Amino acid sequence: MLSKIEIDQNEERTIGLVYDIDGGTATASPSLVYKYIVSGKEYHSTSSFSGNKKMYLNHFYEVRYSSKSPDLSEILLDSIVSDIVMIKKAGLTLPEKKKKKRNQFRKN
Repeated sequence: MLSKIEIDQNEERTIGLVYDIDGGTATASPSLVYKYIVSGKEYHSTSSFSGNKKMYLNHFYEVRYSSKSPDLSEILLDSIVSDIVMIKKAGLTLPEKKKKKRNQFRKN
């Protein structure tokens, strides 16, 4: 709870990318894994979620973090970011789309 107070008192915002799902354990539920960049340094964190994990994976969201301790953050899952200019300005790159494999045996 102290980290939330620290973020509230020294709040800055950037954009983060959800890039993985931590499967969880017998005693902990799965978490979203996200990254964000502050002053050229990449940070990684996790966040609990509800719903379909594919709904979050490879999407960009606003991230609140502490200007005094940038490793303390909170991803805002209700604030999706789709502006490519803003994403690139935050130092992130768009996830590569998987190319469809050509089926050499398929008839055209």
